[in-house]
Amino acid sequence: MKKIALISVSDKTGIDSIASGLSKMGYDIISTGGTAKHLISKGIKIIPISEFTNFEEILEGRVKTLHPVIHAGILAKSKKDIEDLRDSKYSLIDVVIVNLYPFEKTISKRGCTFSNAIENIDIGGPTLLRASAKNHNRVTVLTDPSDYDPVLEELSKNGKVRSSTRLKLAAKVFSKVSKYDSLISSYLNSKSIKAENLMQEVISINAHELDKLRYGENPHQKAKLYKISKPSLAAFDYNQLSGKALSFNNLVDTESAYSCVEQFSRPSCVIVKHANPCGAACADNLEQAYNYAYKTDPTSAFGGIIVFNKKPSSKLIKKIVEKQFVEVIAAPSFDKNILEVIKNKPNIRILEIKLKGKNDLIYETKLLRDKLLIQEKDEKSVTKKSLSVVTKKKPTTKQLDDMLFAFKIARYVKSNSIVFVKNNKTLAIGAGQMSRIDSTNIAFNKSKKEKISLKGSVMASEAFFPFRDNVDLAKKIGVSAIIQPGGSLNDDKIIDVADKHKLAMCFSHTRVFKH
Repeated sequence: MKKIALISVSDKTGIDSIASGLSKMGYDIISTGGTAKHLISKGIKIIPISEFTNFEEILEGRVKTLHPVIHAGILAKSKKDIEDLRDSKYSLIDVVIVNLYPFEKTISKRGCTFSNAIENIDIGGPTLLRASAKNHNRVTVLTDPSDYDPVLEELSKNGKVRSSTRLKLAAKVFSKVSKYDSLISSYLNSKSIKAENLMQEVISINAHELDKLRYGENPHQKAKLYKISKPSLAAFDYNQLSGKALSFNNLVDTESAYSCVEQFSRPSCVIVKHANPCGAACADNLEQAYNYAYKTDPTSAFGGIIVFNKKPSSKLIKKIVEKQFVEVIAAPSFDKNILEVIKNKPNIRILEIKLKGKNDLIYETKLLRDKLLIQEKDEKSVTKKSLSVVTKKKPTTKQLDDMLFAFKIARYVKSNSIVFVKNNKTLAIGAGQMSRIDSTNIAFNKSKKEKISLKGSVMASEAFFPFRDNVDLAKKIGVSAIIQPGGSLNDDKIIDVADKHKLAMCFSHTRVFKH
């Protein structure tokens, strides 16, 4: 029985080469529509699908490969199956080369209509791929152009494709089809479910490799970066302009810093170390913002991640790299001569990162072995109107501004967290302690080390005060106002202590734990 290959592809990359190679090896090529025209134009002899099935394409080509002649030729596996085919004058199909309608590319285009998206949902392609992959014990199925040459080489050397190769190709097919179906499901859900795209009873998440990272959290841990194929998710898009390969920690810290800095409309800078802000500021310009952020904790800023919410000048970048060791500098854009500025610092990673859109949905995930936790990103707005003044002493307008700034920073500091702020710049930060008073003491001790006065500052806590110790220490330090969520059983006692110390205190009514 003569060998037959079925070829039907949207992506024509490399298709001439493999079709020609198979033809030279004695394979009959059956093909459809645009693929058939393309191969004919390249001088490759083909058998039209309608001639092979004795069935004309219908519904504008939407029904052509969905035919018993095709699927019997693919799915036949036993001797009895093959005998049945001979009796019915059907033919075995040995190689199937199919890739799918470009659904992802289609929906990514600006102005893509719903009807256009639906039209680009492939039906015949996935069916062919699944049938061929199921019967990989006999059928070689190809959906990735990068596999064409290796398969041709195997056929040329051995006259057949190894069973291990067919298995590998089949596994790839099911991954591709699964991703394809997941994309369609996500897209349709995004049109029918406005706010809870990732909170359905059943979710399907597919990811494909983007990059091999320099290493994981530690040098002995391997790590890769994957992109989740989920149209409803806001993108974390970046373009690396220079520097070494990114590590796991580089990306985690950069995303954390960017999530923090993009909260502000004024020129802002956030410096992150080990996923915690060690300095942050808003100012009239980025250079001022950087100087204030750096001054908070120069020791921790060493080897940190510096992120701006606006385009920094090359002059500022030059100043930074001459002043401190930095792993990553990220911003929405850079001057065109940025590479010239850092030419003597080739290891520094310069990243252009896209700011979050106003209506982007962002989710946070964490894998617990075989369990997946998903939650909405903490973006609840805290404004002056949402604050409650709970003490006799009222905060000034300036103190209210500092309270809101401090609380925004506290949102991105690991719990338990304490943040001291004055004039929209951090003075000291205490992070990640099991006891809140320990976080306060850490921040206070850091300020003393850097000779930064906390007198007149605002103190922010990401969670309520169950005890008076933090308020007593705030008074001792010289704090003038406090913002905290409230909600403790001891709230009344805490307020009484604040009144005794003549401190202004506001409740945010919002807890911003970060684990």
